[in-house]
Amino acid sequence: MATTIRFLLGLLGGSIAAYLLASILNSQFVMNAHGVPISFGDRFNMTMFDISNMGPYLVIILAAFLIAFLIAAVLKRFLPKLSNVAYPIAGAAAIGTALGLMYITFQTVPISGARSTLGFISQVVAGAFGGWVFGKIILRGEKKRSYR
Repeated sequence: MATTIRFLLGLLGGSIAAYLLASILNSQFVMNAHGVPISFGDRFNMTMFDISNMGPYLVIILAAFLIAFLIAAVLKRFLPKLSNVAYPIAGAAAIGTALGLMYITFQTVPISGARSTLGFISQVVAGAFGGWVFGKIILRGEKKRSYR
């Protein structure tokens, strides 16, 4: 039961962390794509607007992470040397896959900051960060348990 709760908390924490970083990066890539000088205040306002209005992307990240982290947990048992990087790799793969599936479905990437190569990579890095956060949350409980 505690493992399941820790997994769900990790999933939620990792998803929120990835979403926040992905939204911030998306905003910056969109604003920089126009080549127009934008004040810090306007950048901040647009970034906050994107964070508060890209909720469907959070749901997509959550679903993608659920699948990816379950697969990574199974693979970690068979490939223990990957244990330190399994979740960041899974998070990066989850975001890349989600963006690819969005492109296949809509014939465009709805996350406009991810339409360039560097923008896509920035979203994948946000996924890796979310995987790292997930790993820190779930492994924290395992380390505490092993000392008892």
